[in-house]
Amino acid sequence: MSEPVIVVYTSGSASPLELAADADGFDLLFAVPVDAAPHGLVDLLGVVGEVVDVTDEAAGAAELAARGPAGIVAFSDQDLPLAARLARRLGLRYHTQDTVDAATDKHLQRQRLREAGLRVPRFRLLTGPREAARALAEVGTPAVLKPVRGAASRQTYRLDGPDDALRHASHAFAYGGADRFVIEEMLVGSPSVAGPGLGDYVSVEVLLWRGTVVCQILNSRLPLLEPFREQGFLMPGLLPADVEAEAHRISAVACHALGIEDGWADVELKLTAEGPVVIEVNARLGGYVATLLHRSYGLEAVRLAFEVATGRKPSASLGEPLAAAYCYQILPPVGDLRLTSWGEIAGLTERADVLSVVLTAEAGDRVDWRLGSLGTLGVVEGLTERPEDVLTAVRAIERALAEQVVFSPV
Repeated sequence: MSEPVIVVYTSGSASPLELAADADGFDLLFAVPVDAAPHGLVDLLGVVGEVVDVTDEAAGAAELAARGPAGIVAFSDQDLPLAARLARRLGLRYHTQDTVDAATDKHLQRQRLREAGLRVPRFRLLTGPREAARALAEVGTPAVLKPVRGAASRQTYRLDGPDDALRHASHAFAYGGADRFVIEEMLVGSPSVAGPGLGDYVSVEVLLWRGTVVCQILNSRLPLLEPFREQGFLMPGLLPADVEAEAHRISAVACHALGIEDGWADVELKLTAEGPVVIEVNARLGGYVATLLHRSYGLEAVRLAFEVATGRKPSASLGEPLAAAYCYQILPPVGDLRLTSWGEIAGLTERADVLSVVLTAEAGDRVDWRLGSLGTLGVVEGLTERPEDVLTAVRAIERALAEQVVFSPV
């Protein structure tokens, strides 16, 4: 017999297709504020499960209650607050409001992590651009400006002096869609720890059940593009065993510090010479993780989230990886530019280590580097026999992009 599970969904780290693929044994009830949903999303979700409009939360909760839901999940930061409110109305186990606040507010999160004894970068809260120069003086340079609530490195800037601070803060408050930002110390990563060709940071995907860590999987990253844009991921990760063990320890402490007890958490860590340092904690599955986990370990991450939500102890057993899986995001250069031509970039699929090339921008589109990873123009996904071989595929992708893709000034 199938169990009804509520999925609060407007976007997220699991696509509707991934939700559908892992839904056997579960009836999906999509809680969606229909009036504010992206175009076409409601129709798509209606193919996968039943859509319940929660624009009016009280009425939507009553309709959901009538279905007898056994649990509730969400897969994006922006959906966590609504999921927490619905869980309280329906008496379902979920993150507390305090945990959601700490997971989605970077300033509060830094405070909680510091209180738990974890090393965090120096940080200051900004409520207006005029505070930027003084905050930067207290934090020191180089520093990073980012929204208190935000994801995908959107409106995130490097600051090297007071002129940078005032210029970027003025732009961010005027156009960034947020009323609070943080300036924080820019952590200096150690390339020797990460290894050649890799980014100086990683993420650890943590699955928890009733406060106990069930499993942890390390996910290595490709180097960031200017200023702080995520270029790609690979799994399994490539770290010395002792560094990976410390990354797992810190990630578990960070989850407990925020009160995360159930489901997936995504913990990003900077690899410094003094050891891994928490960049941020997300109380949900990390982006692209469902696909990478399935291809590399055969794990169904979304199903595990459903199991935890409905009270079952998740059946997550990590064996040896089946393969190394990667995802490469095609990002625009910095500048006011337009995509002129893709050339023959789709020909990458002729390579044995490339599974797919999905292009989401068209020739003539204006591109915006300030959107961070939300400004991704396309995605290349693939498999290799060993994690080390991913870098060979990445070099081939980058050569093809340099030779084939053309941008022009607007």
